[in-house]
Amino acid sequence: MSSEDIDHCDRKILEIIQVDAELPASTIAEEVNLSASAVQRRIKRLKDVGIIVATVAMVDGKKIGRPLVFLAAVEVERERKDLMSQLKKWLLGESYVQQAFYTTGASDLTVVITAKDVEEYDLITQRMVEMNPNIKRINTSVCLQVYKRGSVIPTD
Repeated sequence: MSSEDIDHCDRKILEIIQVDAELPASTIAEEVNLSASAVQRRIKRLKDVGIIVATVAMVDGKKIGRPLVFLAAVEVERERKDLMSQLKKWLLGESYVQQAFYTTGASDLTVVITAKDVEEYDLITQRMVEMNPNIKRINTSVCLQVYKRGSVIPTD
């Protein structure tokens, strides 16, 4: 399914459920002028084709004892496919890694890591380097305050 196959109603449904995925189909149906069963069918189709990849709850890290967010700019020695694949696998398996982006610029990856304190962050990055000796350098920024955290992607 391509972006051309997504109509106005699909886009509106995506906008609504990105903000609150727990809304009942009947409430969404009122917003998009469809029946609740049509909304349910569309949501199932959007999941089946991989446009909706997950339905999750966003948790406030401060309230569960994980108040710190670190942005790690990771540089690697070589961007060999096998070494990058090993690093990717490690990142995917590490629960403290919230997001990881393969980027252009001064660093090769930007990694968002949550931790309860600086010591825990240090242990996480030590493990990262130990498990991935291809890592040359990690430059870290500490988030002092989160102004916006989200996962909503505009559908227009």
